[in-house]
Amino acid sequence: MRATWWFARQGLAARRGRTALLAIAVMLSSALVAAVACGLESARGNAEASLRRSIGATDARLVNRFGAAFDASEAERVRALPEIDAVATSLGGSLSLVRADGGRGEDGKPRRVVAQTRGLEAGTDARFRMQEMRVGRLPAQAGEIAVDPLTAKALACAVGDQLQVQRFGDPIALTVTGIIDRAALGALQRPYVVVDRSTLVDANGSDQVTTVMVALKAGTDVNAWVALHAPEFNEPLSLEPSELYTSGFDKQMLALRLGFVLISAIAFMSCAFIVGTGMTTAVAEQQKELAIARCVGASRRQVFMSQVWAGAALCGAGGIAGVPLGVALAALLRWWFREWLSDGFFMSWAGIGLAIGGSLLAGIGGSLWPAWQASSTSPLAALAPRVRAPRRAGIAWLGVAGLACLAAQVALLLVPDGGARFWTYALLGIPLLHAGWFMLSVPALWLVATALSGGIERALRVPRGLLSGAVQQAPYRLGFTAGALMVGVSILTSTWTNGTAVVRDISERVRISDGFVFKANGMSVAEQDRIKAIPGVQGTVPIGYLPLKVIGETVFGVEGIGTPNVVCIGFPPEEFLAINRLDWIQGTPESALPKLKSGAGILVAKEFLVARGKKPGDHIRLGGGKTEKDYEIVGVVGAAGLDVAVQFFGIRSVYTENAVSCVFMDFDEVARSFGSREAFILQVDIDDASPPELDAQLSDAVTDRVPGAVFASGRAIRKTILEVGDRILMITSAIAFAALALACFGVGNVVAANIGARTFEFGVLRATGATPGLLARLVLGEVLLLTIAGAGIGTALGLHLARMGVLWHKELGGQEIVFEPPLAPLAIGWAVLLIMTVASAMPAVRALMRRSVRELVS
Repeated sequence: MRATWWFARQGLAARRGRTALLAIAVMLSSALVAAVACGLESARGNAEASLRRSIGATDARLVNRFGAAFDASEAERVRALPEIDAVATSLGGSLSLVRADGGRGEDGKPRRVVAQTRGLEAGTDARFRMQEMRVGRLPAQAGEIAVDPLTAKALACAVGDQLQVQRFGDPIALTVTGIIDRAALGALQRPYVVVDRSTLVDANGSDQVTTVMVALKAGTDVNAWVALHAPEFNEPLSLEPSELYTSGFDKQMLALRLGFVLISAIAFMSCAFIVGTGMTTAVAEQQKELAIARCVGASRRQVFMSQVWAGAALCGAGGIAGVPLGVALAALLRWWFREWLSDGFFMSWAGIGLAIGGSLLAGIGGSLWPAWQASSTSPLAALAPRVRAPRRAGIAWLGVAGLACLAAQVALLLVPDGGARFWTYALLGIPLLHAGWFMLSVPALWLVATALSGGIERALRVPRGLLSGAVQQAPYRLGFTAGALMVGVSILTSTWTNGTAVVRDISERVRISDGFVFKANGMSVAEQDRIKAIPGVQGTVPIGYLPLKVIGETVFGVEGIGTPNVVCIGFPPEEFLAINRLDWIQGTPESALPKLKSGAGILVAKEFLVARGKKPGDHIRLGGGKTEKDYEIVGVVGAAGLDVAVQFFGIRSVYTENAVSCVFMDFDEVARSFGSREAFILQVDIDDASPPELDAQLSDAVTDRVPGAVFASGRAIRKTILEVGDRILMITSAIAFAALALACFGVGNVVAANIGARTFEFGVLRATGATPGLLARLVLGEVLLLTIAGAGIGTALGLHLARMGVLWHKELGGQEIVFEPPLAPLAIGWAVLLIMTVASAMPAVRALMRRSVRELVS
């Protein structure tokens, strides 16, 4: 053990500068993982704290499981139950707010905003009023309002200012009592205010609630109490533990953690490639020293383990050093975004363990090949002259091994069960993909050098054969370095290819001629008629929304982490089909209409057909709460943008779950079977030739005629989707460039090693008339070749991953996205990669140019 560790220390200390480069690469990988882990944990902790505040310190709650309001008298029934300590009610809705003094904005129009509204009971127990405030307090009585920063900015109001609620009838006067501590989350966020519940009741004209919050006496078993009293309330009312509110959030966090683990695995795989390349280079340089050690008694095992210990020590130290850097970075980002993450910093100990453990595994995994290489070479062969051309057969066999890994990944797709197929791909397929393309990087470099060396030699004015000969002397070293570059390029390629396709698919579902009016507490028939009478509106159709579960099967996503909900659109069939030019993929309106009107049939979106082969004549069981019912599919149609509109307006289930895809059901059937009668959305048909200016006019007209309603045109929804998509792609691009930066440490290491191994050769060239500039151009030519090979192999890996992304979007989400790589982002990525690799090589190149002929040949 002592001798093994001595060999390891000697190997690391012999070339301290290059050892430091490898350690820095590992440290940055560890820091990146630790920062992302702590950042995710802080986001989770802050989001969970916000959710907890929204429901208060409650034990149970009574809700309509479809999110609709219900009669306030139900709260009195709850108060009459035993073991009750306190009860409070809240009501959700929306209000049109203006400044009482008639203040106008820069456009000359009166300042007005439609805000999501939460009405709380005045004087309620503090346990039910846990909203954090930046300034002031929550409303304590009727006539008061607390606004979020978005509302405060729109109305230019502060604590003490006077606002009015616009409605049919006399306006309701309100005094601003506080500014709510709410983070600004971008384009999809809507203004939010809190008022006394009586204010919202007065504005709506009906005494209703959306939630009855319950605090039980100390020592009461919440689950047992709920199980005992839940049957006393009729569907769709549901008495349940408050913890169910976060069930959808928990699933989303589980999916995020899975994504984090996969990203971390790829990061450390890239790190292992860099370490393996660097240590292979070091073994080649120490060949004679290791041979002498073998001659004086060192065993193969000692030589093998010395390399493993060196890799573990190097990466373990780098991993540990990276943790405080990553934690500090996450804490700094939390501070920078303190308005969003006001509940503080949360440490992720699991992420810290993953950062250190992943670093160790990367070091051990990366050292196995150089360890085998060091221990398997005989002393006599190692003591022989080093300069000998590598065998082409070895390069060919490496290519065969790489292709075998890719073939094995494709074979894993033959697993019959969809869920098992996904997990097999995630756990085995992704590593096989990266390992396969990494092995192919050596043949790829050989081919690139064969094809392009002549042209690059002429362009850089390098004597013929120098560049190609240099590459052919060290194809493994340079090829594996190109492989280390591939991860960043692959992330950029795959995310932009899939990301742009997904954004395009979602945005194109919404027709420009579509418009949608949303009101949180539903629209009456009179309100619908007032909107229909607005000039420019050619027709309207009321749309109800409720999330339903598909019973007995997982239609979309992976069981356990995907949402079981689908968007059920309630609609009057004849009006809906008249206004919507649906794309009938299977079935016809004439055959579907009778069963739709009778309530026996439903339409499903094309995702059902694509993901699970559901077609007309098949049956599907839908349920909500205790109600389950079997329906016949009578048509497969395009969703007409309604699924996108639902997500745009932020409609979720009462369990904070999003729903995916759509089923279409007769309005009366929704009311009969699931007890939901509200029309939350009014679809508006607008002339296709209408100018963009009409959108603002319609928005003002809708708010004037139906206070509390919000209008969004197809143009506005599409623009928002594109903005959000661009932001997500920018984030993934930053991750890709971070991976490229890490790989460039490996490039710098290998360039320095190549120069060290060829010092005498460079001295001879200088002695025979070569200038320092020629040597620099020769080295930079090698860098250019390995950059081209790395970019090419990374692009190929990225396209492979993107093709798999197309497959999983189809199988798990029923979404048919196009496979169309965007050329401009890829060209930018290639250019940035070239700049970064040249920059990483320049320190070694400058040092080479400063050395004299005597220093080079000594």
